[in-house]
Amino acid sequence: MRMLKWRHTLLLLSLQIISQTRAQETDLGGGIVTRTNVKYMADLTLDIKDMTQSFGNSDLVLDIYDNGRNAQQPSGLKFKLKELSDLMSSKGITEATPTYLFQLYGLAEESTDLNKVAQQFSYANNNVRVAITGGKDHAPQAALVFTMWMYAAHVLYQGIDQCQKMTEADNPELLDLGGGGMDEFIALWIGTGETHSGTDGFGLYALAQKAASLFDGGNIGGEAIANNAIKLLYHEGSQYLSVNGACTKDVSDTPKLLYSVVSRIMSIMYIPLIQMLIDSILAQDADLTVLYATAIIPQAAQCRVTTYNRLREHLLTGLPRFDKTEIILRDIQDIYACFGLMCEDVGAYMNTPSDVSFPFCTIAKSDASMAGYQPTSDVLPVAQIDLDIAQMRILTKLGNFKYAKYWFTYGRNSPVQRDSDNDLHSFYSLSDLAVASSRKNAEDIYSDFVAYFNDVNYSQKIIMGALEGTGKWGLKSIQQRSAVATESSAFLVVYLHMIAQINDAVKQCKNEKSDGEYDLTHPWDEVAALVIGSLEGTQEGGATDGRDGQLIWGLNTRRGFQFQTLNDQGYSRTNSDLIDALWAGRGEIDALDCDRLESTAENIKRLTLIPLLQSIVRYAVLNEGLEASSTKEDLALGETYALAVLPIIDAVDENSGEVIRENMIHNDKLKPVSAGAQKVADAVGAAAVALGIKCSHLGSTSQADPCRNIESSSVIRQTSLIFPTLIGLGASIWYMLLL
Repeated sequence: MRMLKWRHTLLLLSLQIISQTRAQETDLGGGIVTRTNVKYMADLTLDIKDMTQSFGNSDLVLDIYDNGRNAQQPSGLKFKLKELSDLMSSKGITEATPTYLFQLYGLAEESTDLNKVAQQFSYANNNVRVAITGGKDHAPQAALVFTMWMYAAHVLYQGIDQCQKMTEADNPELLDLGGGGMDEFIALWIGTGETHSGTDGFGLYALAQKAASLFDGGNIGGEAIANNAIKLLYHEGSQYLSVNGACTKDVSDTPKLLYSVVSRIMSIMYIPLIQMLIDSILAQDADLTVLYATAIIPQAAQCRVTTYNRLREHLLTGLPRFDKTEIILRDIQDIYACFGLMCEDVGAYMNTPSDVSFPFCTIAKSDASMAGYQPTSDVLPVAQIDLDIAQMRILTKLGNFKYAKYWFTYGRNSPVQRDSDNDLHSFYSLSDLAVASSRKNAEDIYSDFVAYFNDVNYSQKIIMGALEGTGKWGLKSIQQRSAVATESSAFLVVYLHMIAQINDAVKQCKNEKSDGEYDLTHPWDEVAALVIGSLEGTQEGGATDGRDGQLIWGLNTRRGFQFQTLNDQGYSRTNSDLIDALWAGRGEIDALDCDRLESTAENIKRLTLIPLLQSIVRYAVLNEGLEASSTKEDLALGETYALAVLPIIDAVDENSGEVIRENMIHNDKLKPVSAGAQKVADAVGAAAVALGIKCSHLGSTSQADPCRNIESSSVIRQTSLIFPTLIGLGASIWYMLLL
């Protein structure tokens, strides 16, 4: 998001506001006048105020929370703080808005058991009631961050979804857009009677003011950076909604534009919660630490698994571990980028105790190291495409395909580079990559895939079918649909894009014409980003938990353990070879040593095939005992990994390709892996040799050995059909390196 770079530019938007002043609008002060009547939502802040001023009378405070006092809906009914939690949970898990669902998922300790997740529906009301009945003076803050903050996020996504429905409808006038989520959100954020630029209010705006006062550089003219940015983004979103025909087929891009605004607002909303958590930890206030940790740490479940689990252990399991403060602070910084934030967006805490060494924030930098590879350019937006996949995985495993489709279609974590302040904000999406013309840079592989599927947009069709409930896997189990959508995104979409970027880097080195569309940074840094991703961390070897990585590097991590192909440092030998090749390639492209770069590029292509081939063997073993009617995700995974390499294998070894196809491509009428897992492993081993890969690099499992029929002295064939540039001396050099 890089908030500090764009917060002053939003007012330069060239959109013209064409809506006229309406009698229904609500004036929230500070230059914010809504298009619709949302006063009753803003008045909830008055209930927070009354709860605060009634401290000491728990019965009265509870009555205000449960029954309301100041907020009256247009229907005449009271609007109550307690009601917010019920409104969110009433949608159920499969229709829950994303931020709320990530919270439930984190509270359920990453369980995908729908019953266990549903048990968290009452977390907000339970936490608030415990604070009130326990006479805790932070009870109003609990109501603010557990109910109003989350409901504010909820209405934003509801607005996008309603706009999308209207855009698709033949008669959109029959649907009520309301304030499009924007008016409702800003009313909840600012509230009634707030003093702008002050810290004496009771709502979310006031909380952000207080939090910003604790951090260096957190204000602009007395107003918190977060509040300033949210107000500007509200204006941007309102402008989109004010265009004549917004949210209809005539202005069909409104949902995408709103989605971009909402995504940026969500990033900013995290800032005051993070700042208040840091302050509470450094003040060693156990009650407030638990309060803010409960509000923000479950959200980290959408980020790195290892970081989330460590934060949960230190902050939400028993009393906060203040003896681990420096580790906790480092882990909090680790989730910044996942939330769309940079170090400077949160700022530097101004009153660090003398006995605490506050870690210097380096992780959430645009050029942060990836698994030991240090980029020289702003490559984070490229690497963070893996976050889209990770978050889609959570949404789809919980059956929430509706919002996973938004993630796939509009993107979420990889902002498009803007050439000027007047350019609109948007995200690269997996859907964009699935149909991008730059895929042609992956020749001859690209043509092989198009011919194999007889469809130029084959991966888009497969993934959208799984998300929309159509196609081959559309009516299968939640687990199987999730597997198809996420693994196809990683290994049909991003993998081909990685190959295209490798080829494009070589072309750029040679000053040849290329069709690259993703030209954000140093071309070889982009290759590394697409191999490794953002979730592996900075340490050599990447993440130790195989669930973190979503791309080829992470797949290597998982298969390295399973196929006994770890190096002496305990991580995947293939990844060790990859990091060496990535460093070599960077040096070669910088030195314009294009012939050596071409050889390095071919080596990387072969190395990245290894975990895909291993995956075919793994799922042949797992699926051999299943029936065709099984609902296990393993059937879908086996097919997806096979489809990721079958077009490549068919080009060099049709017989092996046929064995893999007959056993791994699911057929409702045939038993899976009917020829047996070892037969599939034999085909994989033969294919590996045909592809120029030393078979021993695949390793083996106790159930199947892909190299049992491959003699150690076998000559590896030239792979010119697949990687036609691998010729001459370069081929001999890299053939020796692979021995």
